[in-house]
Amino acid sequence: MARKYRNLIDRIVADNNMRLALKRTARGRRLTASALDFKEFFEVNLMNLSAEIRGGAYKPDPVRQFSVLEPKPRLITAHSFRDRVAQHALVAIIGPILDRTLLPRTFACRKGMGTHCGVLALQADLVRLGSPLYALKTDFSKYFHSINRAVVHSLIRRKISCAATLRLIEAITPPEGVGLPIGSLTSQLYANLYGGVVDRYLNDVLGERHWFRYMDDIVVLGRDPARLREVRGSIEELAARELKLTFSKWSIQSVARGVNFLGYRVWSDHRLLRRQSVTRAKRAIRSLRARGDTERLDKFIAAWSGHADFANTFNLRLSMGLSSHDHQQQSRS
Repeated sequence: MARKYRNLIDRIVADNNMRLALKRTARGRRLTASALDFKEFFEVNLMNLSAEIRGGAYKPDPVRQFSVLEPKPRLITAHSFRDRVAQHALVAIIGPILDRTLLPRTFACRKGMGTHCGVLALQADLVRLGSPLYALKTDFSKYFHSINRAVVHSLIRRKISCAATLRLIEAITPPEGVGLPIGSLTSQLYANLYGGVVDRYLNDVLGERHWFRYMDDIVVLGRDPARLREVRGSIEELAARELKLTFSKWSIQSVARGVNFLGYRVWSDHRLLRRQSVTRAKRAIRSLRARGDTERLDKFIAAWSGHADFANTFNLRLSMGLSSHDHQQQSRS
């Protein structure tokens, strides 16, 4: 029988864990009114928050929501500073427990993983398997907004039986209804756990060994397009039956055309940026240069360069006029 974890609440509300949660919440955040209020009397506030969590009286504050348009329209949920401390305290303890249920070929929101790790793993298999080779690529429709919360809680209860911890989990994420809020720390953890059902099916039931998942973005490699079509049908049926998910799109193509994964087009011997990424970056840089907003331009280029430098983009960067900008940046430092 799989191990279940009991008596976690003491670890969640332990003074060192609550203080670490406060530190992680404050890291890199603007000094909002709620943050300043909490930090001014943080000893008392942490003590009160711990007591509420332990006693089952904790209730989240009303959230603030706003929309962003890039890379596609999304509704973002912003929690109060206090609630983010509570989420960090919870995830610090249950995160590693739930992460251990995931297989090593899923790369989102995991320590030591990430987008670059996922791309390198895919590229390594492209080299190892050689040709001819095909890639099945799938995306789920409105993934976060389609997640069935009752299923999420059933997955959590397979590993956690601490009643007080389960009360906290339910207070933050009610088990009734559909959808996880984008912007919530717990949502990333639960959405990854949800996709793990597909991982297990691919690996243990279908016997596939060359698959890769980053949240709802899945790639499966194979030599036979007919077999990949069967795999597509099988995971689509599983997702609809057990997870209430549907595909927004899917494709099966020769890897000679490159595999679209995590913002890159990947071949065995090189990587390029996806066209949409380049288009968005050019649009943003053009807009910031036109407005003369050098501070935001510098920040955008620094962030985007971390993504672009992982691909073969020397000529692209020259065409975008970034080499001279980088030289100016270096001369300022």
